[in-house]
Amino acid sequence: MCDGRMQALIRTKDNIKVGIRANFARFDGQKSPPAIVFDKISEIGLQKLEKGIPIKIEVIGMPSKVMFVANIIDKADDGVICSLPASLVTIERRQNSRYRVTPSAMAYLSFSLWVPEDDDPSAPPFFDAYRSLAGWIPIVDISAGGVCVQSHFPAFINTLETVDLDPNAKLHLPMSAPMPVQAAIRWKRRIKNRFAEDNRERYQLDFRLGIEFLELQEEYQVKIRNYLRQLSVADAI
Repeated sequence: MCDGRMQALIRTKDNIKVGIRANFARFDGQKSPPAIVFDKISEIGLQKLEKGIPIKIEVIGMPSKVMFVANIIDKADDGVICSLPASLVTIERRQNSRYRVTPSAMAYLSFSLWVPEDDDPSAPPFFDAYRSLAGWIPIVDISAGGVCVQSHFPAFINTLETVDLDPNAKLHLPMSAPMPVQAAIRWKRRIKNRFAEDNRERYQLDFRLGIEFLELQEEYQVKIRNYLRQLSVADAI
């Protein structure tokens, strides 16, 4: 893990829901007892870590969830020195763990079988300058095997109502060229959301499609895994 400079999430007993980003820096076998050094910790993260407290560390980027508990022996400029754990705990992840897409790293899916029309009142509004983006449907959550897309406008789901496969859809990830995917439509849902506005109860419909990727090329699988790794630490400090 240290040789690969793998990423980790550190949590304390007092802040179990708040993850602190860190990198495995090196194994120090000369110390007594031997220790692991973590670096690349933010100033805010370091403020929450104190010498002598136990911490829970989750390794990021492993096919299974790998965790261990250690004590902080000392602090450094941008990291901490921790005791060597007595054992590791591994938990098998579901076949394709899903990650919720964050506003700072949005992703989209566009279909070849549906293109929004100017005169369609059920299509998303758009401007001519951004016509190429009009058919991008926001992704709600994503896994290595597929996505869930959602829109307040039903035009796309109306068109794809009787379709089982779009062979030429495209996946749009941040800072990446569009990826061609075979999008198999596994389920369709209409969700009625209730909310309050101006002291009145109102309703809004969300339209969702569950998509499975078929025969995804290896290079695209790698890009998706890298994006999932980015999402897994999106809320960490």
